[in-house]
Formats: sequence, C-alpha cells, structure tokens
Amino acid sequence: MGLIEPAKEVDGVEVAAAAARDPQRARAYADEHGIPLVFDSYDDLLTSEEIDAVYNPLPNSHHARWTIAALEAGKPVLLEKPFTANADEARQVAEAAERTGRVVMEAYHWRFHPQAERAIELVAEGAVGEVTHVEAAMVFPSMHGPDDIRYRYDLAGGALMDTGSYALSNLRAFGELEVVRAECEEMAPDIDRKMTAELRYRHSGATASMLSEFTGTDRKAELGDPDEIDPEAFDFEFRAEVVVTGAEGRMLIDNPLAPMWGSGLTVTDNDGNTVHHEPAQPVATYTCQLRAFRACVEDGGPNLYPPSESIKTMELIDAVYRAAGLPIRVGV
Repeated sequence: MGLIEPAKEVDGVEVAAAAARDPQRARAYADEHGIPLVFDSYDDLLTSEEIDAVYNPLPNSHHARWTIAALEAGKPVLLEKPFTANADEARQVAEAAERTGRVVMEAYHWRFHPQAERAIELVAEGAVGEVTHVEAAMVFPSMHGPDDIRYRYDLAGGALMDTGSYALSNLRAFGELEVVRAECEEMAPDIDRKMTAELRYRHSGATASMLSEFTGTDRKAELGDPDEIDPEAFDFEFRAEVVVTGAEGRMLIDNPLAPMWGSGLTVTDNDGNTVHHEPAQPVATYTCQLRAFRACVEDGGPNLYPPSESIKTMELIDAVYRAAGLPIRVGV
C-alpha cells in the first residue's frame, strides 16, 4: 500500500502486478488501486517476464523464503523491514543476492529521506560535541485483533520486529552497538507488546536506549471489532523520536519515521538554547526510497540498506530478544 502513490511520482516505476494467496483478494486489491496485472500465486509472479522487480511486504516469517525465490528468478527485491525472521536467515538472503548478482534493499524508508543523512552529518560534524548517549523511541497505537500478523509468533511477530526494528536502525545510524540488557512485556506467549533495551556503542563506549511498544493492546476486548472502533474512544498514543546527547548539546530528531510530518532537526546547547534548526522537508520517505531503489537497480546507484547492513540489524534484534528472555523469531 505504501508504494502505490509514491510510484506515481517516480519516473520509470509502475506498480504493474499484485499477487496473493487468495486470488480473489488480489483481484479486488488490484481493481481498487488500478493495478493492471493479477497473478494467482507468488510463483507465477516471479516467473513472469512482465515483472522487472519485486516488493516483498509479506509477514516477517516469509521474507527470507520468497526473497530468495525472487532473486533466483532474476528479480531485484525491495524487502520490507525487518529483513528476515532472524540473523541466520538474513545471511541466507545475503548469500542468495551475492550468488545471483541481484539487488536486495531493505525498506527502512526513513533512511532514504534527506533528513536522515543530514542528521548523521550534523553529529559527525560535532553539532552536539562528543556523543554520550542516543535514545530512540517508537510507540505506535494498535487496533489490530489478536490474529494480526504482528501478534503471532509463527509469523515472526512482536513489537521489536515492528516498531523496535525502526528504533534499532535509527540507533545504528550512529555506530555499531552491543546489547547490555533488555526487558519486555508480553501480550501473548513469546510475543512482546513492549520492549526496552540498554545498549552500548562499540567504538566509543557511549550508551544508547531503545523503546518499542504497541499501545492500546489491552483494550481490544473492550473495544470490539477494530473496523468499528470509535477513534474518540481509543488511545492513539504515538511517539517517534531520536535524541542524540553530547558533551556540548542535544539534537532532537522529531518523527524520523515520517519526517515530512515532524518538526525537523533541532540542536540545543547545554543551557537549552536552540543553536540550530532545520525544518522538515515535505518529500515523502516512501518516494525517496523508491527513487533510491530504481537508481540502484537501473543505474548502479548506492544501496543505503544492503544485506550487509540488514544482517547487523537482525543480529541486534536477536540479541535483544535473548537478553529479554524471549526466543528469537523463526521463519517458514
């Protein structure tokens, strides 16, 4: 869904086909969004000569299997985050990409927005002095029922795999990390509703912290069918931010997930005075991501989130789960 409108803004890109396990569902979706082709199976789509590249937004447990199948069919893949169910699967996808010579780009759409690059530059230039701590919070409201893919261990669900994967990728923009400790609140066996973690940057010893959470999950029985929920009665808590603290100041990245809806980058000194501010740029993250994918596939442009980066993020996700006492996720 997130790529349909951006595709209209990117030259050389067309959402040409849809496929689903339920062909009728695929046809209904295609009709709704003006997609010209419908395939009755994923295999049919992958073997079609009319398809140049694949976007894989399947449940996390299916990411590795179908991405490898796409690569082996000769199709580059824009793979929805998180890359795979676990780090071992991430290595398998990386090997398939190397073997086939096809592009795999993980769809951390925030990373392709100009604001992400600018935040990294500011920190590297010393805007806050020597970094001492970085914190990332991704808190999303949830109105999904208990069978939603986010809440199923067999589909590699959990808050860390959803909101937390964003937060960890945010933290990794400033260096490589190791996990110190983690705690979780479960909403079902082995499924985290909330995950917190304390981490440390390997190169500098600076500390980091992460919060990922689905809010409102304890009110599902009370509120009933998600499609019939009165928004006025629901807790729509949303929090998305990264704060980089240094010896000389602090940088707030407001809504790094969707910077076009945030207030931009703000640097304050140790007295709380604003010393630098860059407002949000209106371009959508998904549009930036799709432009980068097209350029990488067609023009040999850079891949800002290649498999080598994805493996590191998945290793961190696995480590957080282990530290919190939960099993790592598994694929099919």
